[in-house]
Amino acid sequence: MTQRSGQAKICKGCWQQMHLPIPLRGPLSLPFRMVGIRPSQMNPNLCTNCELMFERVMKRRSIEIDTTILFADIRGYTRLAQAMEPTELSRLLNFFYDECAEAIWREDGLLNKVIGDAVLARKALSVARDIQARCTERCKREFAGYGLDASELGVGIGIDSGLTTFGEFGHAHTDFTAVGSVVNLAARLQSAAAPGEILVSARAWQTSAGEGDAAEQRQIVLKGYEAPHVVYAC
Repeated sequence: MTQRSGQAKICKGCWQQMHLPIPLRGPLSLPFRMVGIRPSQMNPNLCTNCELMFERVMKRRSIEIDTTILFADIRGYTRLAQAMEPTELSRLLNFFYDECAEAIWREDGLLNKVIGDAVLARKALSVARDIQARCTERCKREFAGYGLDASELGVGIGIDSGLTTFGEFGHAHTDFTAVGSVVNLAARLQSAAAPGEILVSARAWQTSAGEGDAAEQRQIVLKGYEAPHVVYAC
C-alpha cells in the first residue's frame, strides 16, 4: 500500500480515544502488522482494531446516530458497461472508487460500502464537491464516444442527514451497513441528480452548508415518495 497525501502516520482513533500512538505506516508499523493491526479499509487513518471495535459496538446494541449519508454514482454507466471492453470498464471503476475514497478520507469520513457503481459514504457537502472536481471532467473527457455525449457523462450525487441505524444484518449472510430513511432518501436524490449535479435534502443543507454556499432550491417528486421534496441543487 503506497502512502497517499493526507494519510496519518498514527491511528487517529487510538490517539483521540486512548492517547496511544499506534503506527500505521513506516518501519515502526511492521511489528503491529504482524499481529494484524493495519490501516482500516473504511478509513486508512484508523486501524483495524478501531474498525473491529466499531463493528462490535454496532452488533452489541441497536445504535442510531445523527449522521450524513452521501451516494455517488457514475451517470451513463449501464451503457458504458455494454460498450466498453472489460479492461476499460475496470479502469473506469478503479478511477471512480479511488477518487471517491480519497475525497471521503480527506474529510475523515467512513467509506461504508461500494454498490455496483455507487458509493455510500459518511460526510457531506465538501466531500461531494471534491468528488465532482475529481471525476466529472475526466469522465467527460475519457469516456465520451460510447454512444453518449459529454452532457450525459459525469457523477450524480445525493445527500441526506438525520438519524441512521448502523449494524450487522442477516443470518446466513451478514452485512454490516447503514439502513433507514436517510439512506433511502440519499439514494433517491442520487438517482434524480443530473451528471455533475449534487442534490441535497433540506435537512442536510441546514447541517452541511456554510455561509456563502449557494444552491438552487427546487421541489422534486422522487420515486417511492408521494409528497414532493424541497432540495438544494449545486
